[in-house]
Amino acid sequence: MSAENPQMPFHPEKERPREIDSVITARGSVYRYLPDGTTQRYKTAEQKEYEPQTAIVFVPDYETIKKSAPPSFNVDTVLGENETQCEQSLLEKVQGKGSRNYIVNAQGAKLDTKEAIEQETGPIFLTFGSENKVDFFLPVSTKPKVGYYTFDTRKYYDPQAGEWKRERHLGNKVTEIRYK
Repeated sequence: MSAENPQMPFHPEKERPREIDSVITARGSVYRYLPDGTTQRYKTAEQKEYEPQTAIVFVPDYETIKKSAPPSFNVDTVLGENETQCEQSLLEKVQGKGSRNYIVNAQGAKLDTKEAIEQETGPIFLTFGSENKVDFFLPVSTKPKVGYYTFDTRKYYDPQAGEWKRERHLGNKVTEIRYK
């Protein structure tokens, strides 16, 4: 109990947020949080560890999107009429030929790293579109939430091609969050 308030068993200002160790998805992928701020995905189904990703956010499930979407956004038309259709639609909009997805702030500035995301004080969004056009965007969470999909990305230099490239990946729903 604190001296200032005997009903309060701790000092909220002294409490540290719990540090995330890893996130587990519905298909068994494990996203480990690395000390440098990146995440690394181990895909259990393939027994393969992927390159560290520079940014990760969490995309809401269908019901959350449907409840929070503004009236001008027709969820059924854009994403489908149920969770299965929504998941398929999102996958197509991330993995489809010519698709472009970016993590952005409310002003539309791209956020390529975990550090850039953490510096933002306002909402964060994931855009869906093509090279020259954003079709729509969804608010995303910077913290993992059970039932939300993972979206991770990395920008890297390909010395063989002599150019910068971007990987992007929409994962399965989070089923477990492990803390250090």
